[in-house]
Amino acid sequence: MDVPSGFEQRQAEADAKAGVEAQYPAPAMRRLRVYAFDPQASLDLDTAVVNDAVISLPWETPWEEPLTAGPRNEYLEVIDYDPTNGLFYAPVDLSDPLLLAQDGLPPSEAQPQFHQQMVFAVAMKTIRLFERALGRSVMWAMEPRETEAQRKERADLDLPHPRDKYVKRLRIYPHALREANAYYSPEKTALLFGYFRKGEGEEAYDKDSGWVFTCLSQDIIAHETAHAILHGMERRSIEASNPDSRAFHEAFADIVALFQHFAMTDVVAHQIAHTRGSLRALSLLTGLAQQFGHATGRGGALRSALDTIGREAKAMDAAPDAGVRRETISRTTKPHDRGGFLVAAVFDAFVTIYERRTEDLMRLATGSSRPDGRELSPDLVRRLAAEATKAADHLLRMCVRGLDYLPPTGIRFGEYLRAVVTADADLVPDDPLRYRVALAEAFSKRGIFAPGCLSMSPPALYWEPLDFTEFESLGPAAVNAAFERLLPNIRSTVNYERVQEEMHLTGARRLNLREESFRVIRENQIAVHRWLKDLMSGLSGDGPEAMAQRRDWERMLGVKLDGSLRSISRNRKGEPAVEVHSARIARRAGPDGQELRQLIVQITQRRRAYADDKTQDAADDGSLERTDPERWNDNPFWFRGGCTIHVDLRDGRVRRVMRTRIDNDARLEKERAFRTGPEGRLGVTEREPFAILHRS
Repeated sequence: MDVPSGFEQRQAEADAKAGVEAQYPAPAMRRLRVYAFDPQASLDLDTAVVNDAVISLPWETPWEEPLTAGPRNEYLEVIDYDPTNGLFYAPVDLSDPLLLAQDGLPPSEAQPQFHQQMVFAVAMKTIRLFERALGRSVMWAMEPRETEAQRKERADLDLPHPRDKYVKRLRIYPHALREANAYYSPEKTALLFGYFRKGEGEEAYDKDSGWVFTCLSQDIIAHETAHAILHGMERRSIEASNPDSRAFHEAFADIVALFQHFAMTDVVAHQIAHTRGSLRALSLLTGLAQQFGHATGRGGALRSALDTIGREAKAMDAAPDAGVRRETISRTTKPHDRGGFLVAAVFDAFVTIYERRTEDLMRLATGSSRPDGRELSPDLVRRLAAEATKAADHLLRMCVRGLDYLPPTGIRFGEYLRAVVTADADLVPDDPLRYRVALAEAFSKRGIFAPGCLSMSPPALYWEPLDFTEFESLGPAAVNAAFERLLPNIRSTVNYERVQEEMHLTGARRLNLREESFRVIRENQIAVHRWLKDLMSGLSGDGPEAMAQRRDWERMLGVKLDGSLRSISRNRKGEPAVEVHSARIARRAGPDGQELRQLIVQITQRRRAYADDKTQDAADDGSLERTDPERWNDNPFWFRGGCTIHVDLRDGRVRRVMRTRIDNDARLEKERAFRTGPEGRLGVTEREPFAILHRS
């Protein structure tokens, strides 16, 4: 976030007025000790030497709240209540001089305060990773449950929905559950970590039994934090609308956790030396939640990036026809299992890139471009580790940036591939190491294809710019002119004067720029919504020209702007309701100094959906509402459509629109079939979707 000149000086003056001593400059980083993996890795002499790791986090800036006991800061609040034992554990104060002098508490399974330190450090590390890739602050989402009376009162008073309120902090409960589970709660905007005894029951008092704390697994913490961040970005991503939706959530969280292994260079070097330079061999780098997996009877990691790859190799040995693999993913419906194909594709692409980056080093050192099982020199190990770290960081940022290039509803694996390669091409046009080719190849190997694309080459996968040949009455001039009316009402920077005025009125010592950034997003959402209403009112005529333009805008935005489809949700005036989920500014910098500034708008609409075609037709033409109001109000689910719009702020032009149309009956039929199946029914009825997914 850009801060105007003199801002820090004004903050220092405010500190001085408040009696705060600021004689010395603040440290650049706050260092906190953690387990690199989990406590189990400290029980093996070989891995214990690298399991005690340190996470370095940027020191709090003048425009963030200071870190207090809990820990509690601008983004997170750790609340250590153990409901099973009815205890509140004393919060750790990471700003205590004794802890600052020793990089926080040393790793310990027996000390709750270290548990608090570890969940805070890993969650903040994950947050900073996303902010670096996205070019903006991370925001949290909330999905509170309203009673009918609360909903009616809100509508009568024209109050905003609770989910539109600013959620400042994600709460973290390190000891929330007495079970082998950990999950993100959209309803509570919280991460809940469980703990359990190995060998519950008859084996509970065996010599090998002991307590397992999920809050001490770096993989599990990063996984759950990624769920929360993804939900904050894509509000409808938690809905089970197709076989890929929940699987994508799980796979993406695994990808984040997996690639964060490679941010620890010493750990990477140790494991590369152990595997003689190969990343296709089982190691701590390729598995997730080793201790949890062992404790729950899996005999190894909870999940491994190589599991699916290994099964594919066996299938190919048995039947070389690639069609076998395509059928495998089509038969896989459980979210974690299906998500394994996406994780395998991304990890396979990463290993391919790593091997390409290091083949010259391997040739110079061993005479072969591939690992041959010989022990490697320490110098070569360090160089290989550096290349692995660089490749993992680049690929992970590609995966994160791709989230801004997805349609707002019904995420599918093939669309995610298109999103990742398009986002990368926008920021880094040249791709000499063929990252995008490696991804496309790895996806196609697993039968993950992008519908509507002529081939799996990266240029064919890019989300195409707006094709005006599909419109009868809209051209580039008309569309850009419409958006030119919107852009003057869009704010791209925070209002520092307003923040300082509020600071003066409230007596606050800090300027909360993150909350002001949220206000900017909300004001932009309102501006886009007003722009849409003006657009609809201008297209409300019955003349041929107005009708043609309305059809074209509906086709472009994926929503219905007239009342012809009565199953579309309507506002109190009876007009088709349209939601603006987000209107955010992204500022990104490429490796060669490229800068990309975009306005990213997400628009959605919902439509009543029913279990059979006859009822659906009656709802669509309005007869069901007139003849059977009770059945009309008892629709099993809401079908959603909409679009993600990218406006290039360098010239104010619309670059592309990624849409899923609300009037696509073929897509509605597929979603109906999924939701009425066993996996879909689970997603519809479960209030805490990740609780049941992670428990299973």
